[in-house]
Amino acid sequence: MTFRQRLLTAITGGRPDVLPWFADLTYWYYAQQRQGTLPPEYEGQEGFVRLHADHHVGYYLGYAAVYTEIQENVSVSSETEAHLTTTRWQTPVGEIWGQTQYLPATFSAAPVKWPVTSTEDLRVLRYIADATRRTPSYEAYEQHKLIAGDQGHPTVLPPRSPVSQMLAQWTGATNLSYLLADAREETERTLETLGRSIDSAFDAILGCDVPYVEFGDNLTGEVVTRLFERYQFDYYVRRVEQAHAAGKRLGTHLDGTMHGILPLLVKSGLDFIESITPEPCGDVAVEDLRELAGPDIILFGGMPGAMFAPPFTADDIRRQVELIVEHHWPHGRFILGAADQVPPNGDMGLVRLVGELCEELCG
Repeated sequence: MTFRQRLLTAITGGRPDVLPWFADLTYWYYAQQRQGTLPPEYEGQEGFVRLHADHHVGYYLGYAAVYTEIQENVSVSSETEAHLTTTRWQTPVGEIWGQTQYLPATFSAAPVKWPVTSTEDLRVLRYIADATRRTPSYEAYEQHKLIAGDQGHPTVLPPRSPVSQMLAQWTGATNLSYLLADAREETERTLETLGRSIDSAFDAILGCDVPYVEFGDNLTGEVVTRLFERYQFDYYVRRVEQAHAAGKRLGTHLDGTMHGILPLLVKSGLDFIESITPEPCGDVAVEDLRELAGPDIILFGGMPGAMFAPPFTADDIRRQVELIVEHHWPHGRFILGAADQVPPNGDMGLVRLVGELCEELCG
């Protein structure tokens, strides 16, 4: 089987010839570009797929938009000074603004000022959500799919789900907690508005030939579990029903702790959960994953991204793969994945080693 065939077979509940191995290389790739250390043969979309092929890993995280987006009567502007980016959203009902600080040492950015902290800000956010229009546009997706070829398949992501949007884009965890305590009705109304605003994006996604869809919600049990249970569980159930009615599989991105939230995700009816991060970096042992998740859902992950960088070694990688093969290959319903990403200082030789071990141990 090709990598593409293995992915599509496994994600629809079948059993491929060997344990599929797919990894998100976007973080590593971006860091090499920033440093000027990316080999020239890996530049561009074709080069990115070639990077996967040369390191015996499936192509999965090449994001492909299937809609275009406009915001009516919303002006968005950004300016950057000394790695600090200030973004403003100006609307007829007011303005919100936030700041992120780029961190050169880690090739990443972190919020230092969240855009939404008050009930007045919630009003502006609702206006932005209501003003957002999305229309189908499948050219980029078709191009990504063509370039991916036998190496894999591009992933289509809807906008983040309402609670996840608030936590990752608008409020952060602390502000959301205070808003729910001090202005619950306004906050709940905002969550409903955000969910409704995603309808047009979901319609576009379900109208194309993508076989699976993934929520890029970056869930983690210690922060999200109760918020998810109260405010996002029903949203997931509704989207699962929509996806299944359109003949598509639906999953989500859980790249944090699993106790608490994993059983809720299973109960929602999802088909797969991606970026499962077990020990030695997560909160669940490899051998206990299936007991926590139940027998049916497809688990996608198992190789913590940190293991591709020091102090971990090839021996550690081999033991992790052997453990996963021992406990999950006989049962199936498992896709081996880097959870969450191969880091900037990751060793691509270890990425290749995982692919070789899958062939050796499962072939």
